[in-house]
Amino acid sequence: MAKRDFLMDRNPGVDLVQQAAEIGSSSAHISDDLASALFPKSDVILSDRMLSNGRQYLRAIVQEIETEICMIAAKDFGMQQDTIIEIGNSSRVHSYALLQNAGLLESKILLDNVFTAVQRVELGARLLQKISQADLESVLTRYLDDEDASIADAAMALLVAQSRDNAGPGSLQAHIANLPAEILFALTWPITAALQKLSGDEGPELTQAAEKLLGGHDEGIGTQNRSARLAQLVDQAEGSDQNLHPMHDGLDLFLARLARRSGLSVNQLILFTAEPHMIRLVLTMRAIKIPLDQALSIFSALDGGGQLLTRASYNEIDENKASELVSSWSANPLYQDAQRRLNVHLSDLPA
Repeated sequence: MAKRDFLMDRNPGVDLVQQAAEIGSSSAHISDDLASALFPKSDVILSDRMLSNGRQYLRAIVQEIETEICMIAAKDFGMQQDTIIEIGNSSRVHSYALLQNAGLLESKILLDNVFTAVQRVELGARLLQKISQADLESVLTRYLDDEDASIADAAMALLVAQSRDNAGPGSLQAHIANLPAEILFALTWPITAALQKLSGDEGPELTQAAEKLLGGHDEGIGTQNRSARLAQLVDQAEGSDQNLHPMHDGLDLFLARLARRSGLSVNQLILFTAEPHMIRLVLTMRAIKIPLDQALSIFSALDGGGQLLTRASYNEIDENKASELVSSWSANPLYQDAQRRLNVHLSDLPA
């Protein structure tokens, strides 16, 4: 369990009585922490590196949003409050601790997004064990000179998005453009409230800045959307299923192409790669009739645990049953969640 230091002087001006009260409130959650560690509800193993990256990514998202709100408030709405100016020009996060202590960073939709971002980095690191960074970066450049101008333009747009994302191999880079609208909305208002607490300013400028930030959000320039656009064009132009491979397409384009063919979302596919033995990814490949050798190669490229997909294991999967499962996974996520909850509830009822 990670060590959490509690320093006597960590809160200057706060007496020991108040610090003791804070510790008492915090320690009331020990059983929750212990339960999650001893009895995890997921079969997915969260490594220390993934947990560290998740914290880093979440802090970076909060910092990106709070900085943008403060800059908009100052520039567009004339707010000159000292704390807001400082945060807008700062290179560190300010509202994270307030949000964390209030439990405002624990929503399922937000943490699912954090997990997806972290696992995407894991996949990138796995690929770099099989292909060089230079070769991986050159994957999309072959489309830049495509005779179809729309493909060339889409490839350039994706390269621009990727260059904005990538802080370096195996690292995380938070950017508002890559946040789904619902995630940005779910974070913007709590951060705005935290900024008002930090600054002591209850004027309208911060809320006006938040509204402008949300109003100007364009999901279309995010990496996933630009990958989906290029995937559509490439598949229509080539029709070459045998080239569907992360070491041929790069991770983003591969996931987008696989999502198109399977009817699943990119986020679902990323989750599949974190599950034990990537079983659901294997069934997805079988359902969409990916040839044996190609499926074995894809599995090897994405696996991070030294697992092996055998010819016999892949061939024995019934395509029709796999297709039925994949179809059920592609249903609306809220509908699927309701089904799971109802099944659990009904199983607890007396016969």
